[in-house]
Amino acid sequence: MKAQTIIQHFKILGLASATILLLAGTSFAQGSNSQYGKIVGKVVDAETGETVIGANVVISGTSQGDATDIDGKYTIDKVQPGIYSLTASYISYTKKTLTGIEVDAGKVVTVNIKLSPETLGLEEVIVSAQAATNNEAGLLSIQRKSLAVQDGLSSEFLGKTGDSNVAAAMKRVTGVSIIGDNNVYVRGLGNRYSNIQLNGSQVPSTSPNKKEAPIDLVGSGLVDNVVVQKTYSPDQSGEFSGGSVQITTREFPDEKNFTLNYSTSYNSVSTFDNMLSYSGSSTDFIGFDNGKRSLPSIISSQRLTSGEVEGQAASQFHSDWNITDSNKSLPSQKISINYADQFNEDRLPIGLVSNFSYKYEQRTEPNKTMREIQSASDVGSALLRSDYRSNVGIERAKLSGMLNLFTKPNSTTKIGLKNLYSNSVNNSAHIITGDFVNAPAATRQTILDFDRRSIFSSTLELDKAFLKFMDSRLKANISFSQAIQDRPDRRTTQYNQSTGTNAFNIFFDDGGNTHYFAKQNEKNYSAEVKYEFNPLKILKLKMGGAGTIRDRDFDARRFRYTNFSGGYPSEIRSQEPSVTLNSQLVVDGIIDLSETSTPQDSYNGSQNLLAGYLSTIWYPMNNVTWEIGARIENSDQEVETLNDGNAELIANVENTDILPATNLTYSLSDKTNIRGAFSYTLARPEFREISAFSFQDFIGGQIVYGNPDLNRTQIQNYDLRLETYPSAGELFAISAFYKHFEDPIELFYRFTERSEVEYRNGDEAILYGVELEGRKNITDRLQVVANGSFIFSETKVTNPENINRVANAERPMYGQSPYTVNVSTFYRFPNNSLDLSLIYNTFGKRVVTVGKVNHPDDEYEQPFHNLGFNASYRYGSAKFSLGIENLLLDEREYKQGDVTTFQYDQGMTVEMGISLTF
Repeated sequence: MKAQTIIQHFKILGLASATILLLAGTSFAQGSNSQYGKIVGKVVDAETGETVIGANVVISGTSQGDATDIDGKYTIDKVQPGIYSLTASYISYTKKTLTGIEVDAGKVVTVNIKLSPETLGLEEVIVSAQAATNNEAGLLSIQRKSLAVQDGLSSEFLGKTGDSNVAAAMKRVTGVSIIGDNNVYVRGLGNRYSNIQLNGSQVPSTSPNKKEAPIDLVGSGLVDNVVVQKTYSPDQSGEFSGGSVQITTREFPDEKNFTLNYSTSYNSVSTFDNMLSYSGSSTDFIGFDNGKRSLPSIISSQRLTSGEVEGQAASQFHSDWNITDSNKSLPSQKISINYADQFNEDRLPIGLVSNFSYKYEQRTEPNKTMREIQSASDVGSALLRSDYRSNVGIERAKLSGMLNLFTKPNSTTKIGLKNLYSNSVNNSAHIITGDFVNAPAATRQTILDFDRRSIFSSTLELDKAFLKFMDSRLKANISFSQAIQDRPDRRTTQYNQSTGTNAFNIFFDDGGNTHYFAKQNEKNYSAEVKYEFNPLKILKLKMGGAGTIRDRDFDARRFRYTNFSGGYPSEIRSQEPSVTLNSQLVVDGIIDLSETSTPQDSYNGSQNLLAGYLSTIWYPMNNVTWEIGARIENSDQEVETLNDGNAELIANVENTDILPATNLTYSLSDKTNIRGAFSYTLARPEFREISAFSFQDFIGGQIVYGNPDLNRTQIQNYDLRLETYPSAGELFAISAFYKHFEDPIELFYRFTERSEVEYRNGDEAILYGVELEGRKNITDRLQVVANGSFIFSETKVTNPENINRVANAERPMYGQSPYTVNVSTFYRFPNNSLDLSLIYNTFGKRVVTVGKVNHPDDEYEQPFHNLGFNASYRYGSAKFSLGIENLLLDEREYKQGDVTTFQYDQGMTVEMGISLTF
């Protein structure tokens, strides 16, 4: 990174800091009713966990009180300091009084209340008030009363783990693992089999080839909770097998909050080491290119042709190819601002929750091992296709903001508008050296890559209760979401070692000197209505409908330099790429710049999805809850591109499916449940998979063929779970599950000499396993949380057309780990100012690449043992934090048979931060 960029980087931090101070000053100037306190809380049904709307909550012996709103919440303002009793009452519920509630001036005390249904002869219940129910306990209470099997993470738990984003935190959930940065695997099943939602709407993909929701762009500080629903219910999308990941951003605030956070981190392998970098644009440090990498205007709307246009285009391309390592990798910097408040509480309450954050990071990844196996020898040993070592310098910048607005026109209505935007860039420089089977000598490749991803989501929600009409409730939302991936001018070069010397010369024959441009823009428009009512005391009906319009545009252009004349000057062959690929050489006709992209490299995809559902919740006995229902979905997918003759190629897949589901809960007591579930669900192919054309995965090098005849995968799901909740914040559970897949979608190798694959339906697959989870408060200060999953899967290939296309006719499903383990220990010191945690996570080896016919082994990612430590200390309005990741100094490693195909040391990371609350 250049000195100028460093200066700009600190300018943005300075500007943000100045803004914070200004806002903080405004906040102090506004002041508050500091001589009074406030009591807030929520009233719920003690048996079902559902909110009680319209309950009266009053300070005993006074007329001061409030009625609960549509969220079951109440607020009692302007309470004089003192110790009080609180009485809650509602028709058909037993009145409840809580005593010993201490209110301090300028403070907010939270008192959540559970009301029990009225029983004949039962008098008023009086109990002592406890401290505010923590979010973990609240989420477990919802989990205990839910109709479906689910696990989750509260914002409180996310704060304890120190995970910076949702993707990083997801591995803490029972049975969940993460591959790469954001590929979520629930019960061993990847993104294809999971449905990821943000505020009730599906998260669009940033990958042109697969379903890949960029949840690593959603910061943990923006989240109220993350729930993973593991058994299907008709109110969820039918694309469900592993589970539905439901991310909810922060909700209506109970009090005013203004927080400033700053953190910095050090990595043992990377920080202060020499870092590979190159000359980018002046705005890279905030995550955007300023146009320096743009496609030349002369060919932006037409293909590159030879002649004068070729020379003009060459001169307009980014001309600085050189990589340097003269700069040091600096510690990361992150700053964030949170502001939440309620306004106009006496008339039309308005709630505001907002966040702004910026993070800048530099990182080196030295000496990565990368190998590819070509085949097995006669004696079974591996023959390598390539053997490389890679050094990478990375500049990352992430900018995000959230603005959620809420209003409650009356106690039975809530309207919310939730908005989130996040933009992240991974700007990297690579030098890769080693041997390749087709190269005459050792090779050296360079890659300059600017990979920008962004996500925007806006959701308008309505929640309306009709208390006088069979306790009915209407929920509706409309949303727009957009995900963008932009890779402008990914540049590669190839040099080969000169025979008998240490010099590397520019090499043209393999087509390794290129420019690559790609951009994907996916937009989702959706609307949903849900309605439920209670025609009988033992019966609830739920119904609803939803519609989604999904549009994707993907465009890619590829350009290659070749030795056009054969008369390349020998005296410059070993010089830097800015010399060997200088545009003047194109103008002079010494080298050729040609476009190698085809019309199939770009495509347009669309999907129209309509759905409706009906389900019945029946309470045949006091301790039995049985939901049974079905969902109907009609999906119409279309992919359009052009062939080499510019004729349209259109693939269309339309299906209508009825998806039944049932969930049964038998309560042995108010703390223990036995659950059983069965459902039919499906997994639809992605746009590229049903396309009527082939395309080259430029990053992976393979030629991939779509298949318009692909069938959707149909799945049968069986679940059984025993769970008990001994006390608040505690849980012990064991779950068993079995899934059968018909027509699983897989990649198969084609019978060609080139590296070509195609999407086809396998015959069948099965997956089954057991999950264990425990949360125990050893003492008031010490908590242990542990979970593990043990999963077996097998995909079978018996079709004669497919069996010779794979190395193993029977193997585990892609990405499935045979086990996952999480163990966390949390301790809070008696003065409540110091918190410590020790967190461990690992997984079993998992398939990352399916083996070829001529080599008997699949490629597996090896277990990674991650031990982390977190500490936080509160002093007044300040909070100091320390986090350490990878204390065991484990390394990432892939193996194919006995050969290590990928390995690198990611080092240990130490992060320190401070948070100020005003």
